[in-house]
Amino acid sequence: MMNKENNTDFIVTTTNGTRWGTTAASFAQVRLEFFGKHFGSGMEIESITRGKLFTDEESEQLRKEKLEHSCR
Repeated sequence: MMNKENNTDFIVTTTNGTRWGTTAASFAQVRLEFFGKHFGSGMEIESITRGKLFTDEESEQLRKEKLEHSCR
């Protein structure tokens, strides 16, 4: 079982320029989990960096929009 307190936000950039946000305990865990989820389609990782794709405010706004859209 993963301890969420030890998790950090990461940004995974693929060779085609797509950026993905994920949370994990280490760079190795990001690589392992990313290959398991997304790599049936032939994508390759260009880089993994620490950080968030969106600010906390942007994330909250996206969450609100998603809730509003799902209630329609």
